[in-house]
Amino acid sequence: MIAKARPDPRLRIDPGRMGLTSPPRSFFRRPTKAVARDLVGAWIARRHRGRWYGARIVETEAYLGVGDRAAHSWKGRRTRRVEPMYADGGHLYVFFVYGMHYCANVVTRRAGDPQAVLLRAAQGPDGAPKLLSGPGRLCKALAITASLSGQDLLKGGDVRILVPRRRRRARFGLSPRIGIDYAGDAARWPLRFFDADSRSVSPSPHGRGKG
Repeated sequence: MIAKARPDPRLRIDPGRMGLTSPPRSFFRRPTKAVARDLVGAWIARRHRGRWYGARIVETEAYLGVGDRAAHSWKGRRTRRVEPMYADGGHLYVFFVYGMHYCANVVTRRAGDPQAVLLRAAQGPDGAPKLLSGPGRLCKALAITASLSGQDLLKGGDVRILVPRRRRRARFGLSPRIGIDYAGDAARWPLRFFDADSRSVSPSPHGRGKG
């Protein structure tokens, strides 16, 4: 029998003591680019067997729905896998890629407008900067799989987005998204946001421009 995946124990957190709280639904219904930028510095948290594990998000990418060739919902594509993108802002969309990695996305806008933000990297504990560097590593470290896709991040589920009461000031970077050369003009849109001082940010062929 194969054991179920569980979060890396080095990511154990106590959201209450850290002053982390859930943002309102309105946070996620805003324009996707604004949500993508503001998720840098927020936390992705995963509950497993009554305990919380998490990391500070340091890199995101915005996907703008039916008019964005890089988005899974381009031209209104609507499959069983993509369906969570059509939910109200504040839901989780997880997909499997290359037959080996899961990628976690935060749905934005209102129901029916399929836009989302890919969580590309998060800041792990000191001494392990690459633990959550890249969307596949992020999901592996937090045991996020497609079984969680469609979960509401605001209604008591096992995955949450949390924001600190006091934000640490970050030096933002801005660049085109990574690995979407197939997307034509959309491949050049500056929709990747990141903490320019974090060692957990994934390598980029575009460099680290200041946003």
